[in-house]
Amino acid sequence: MSIDQQIADLRAVVERANPPEVMTTEECAAFLNVTTETLFSWRKKGGGPRFSKPTDRMVRYLRSDVVTWLEGNRA
Repeated sequence: MSIDQQIADLRAVVERANPPEVMTTEECAAFLNVTTETLFSWRKKGGGPRFSKPTDRMVRYLRSDVVTWLEGNRA
């Protein structure tokens, strides 16, 4: 494994462990360990974590909403 790949892998671990307060779809998907397509499907069906749509082409997730959704969906 190259040093660049090791750095990229480490960066991904750090970002997943400490996500930003406001996440993009890609960041939220990485945090939840699902695909962006899964988040899109959940939004379309009215499921998944709460999200905001500041513009027609922008979706954002609050970390607190994602954590609340996870806590409410424990088995």
